[in-house]
Amino acid sequence: MMQGYPLSATLPEESGLGDRFWYWRGASGQSYIHSIYAPDLCPPVAGAVFVIVRKTLGVRTVVALGRFGTDGQRPEGMSAPTASDEVHVHLLTREGEAAERVLGDLAATLGESAAPHVELKVWRKPVQLELLAA
Repeated sequence: MMQGYPLSATLPEESGLGDRFWYWRGASGQSYIHSIYAPDLCPPVAGAVFVIVRKTLGVRTVVALGRFGTDGQRPEGMSAPTASDEVHVHLLTREGEAAERVLGDLAATLGESAAPHVELKVWRKPVQLELLAA
């Protein structure tokens, strides 16, 4: 089973970045940072590795894993609300062999049996920032 952990594990909660980024760990032990998007708001990023995730009771479960096409083509079903809750996109490696290595490393963990990673966070009311008009 593919496991991950939030960026907020190393940054203060008040930074707000824990809800925006997630690390997924490959079979090699290497961690890959991913940006988190709602399925209908995920931009097509040519060649990038994506992880389609279902989030249930604090557990993120991988539904699908793959790469965007070289033209940024989104895979079928990526926007379907019943299929997923989040799309995680690894933006740092988008080309050829390097992206295939990341994809292969992550895919190799899907067959392993391991306990799922549970993310427990206390809910805090979002802070609204007021913009000053010039």
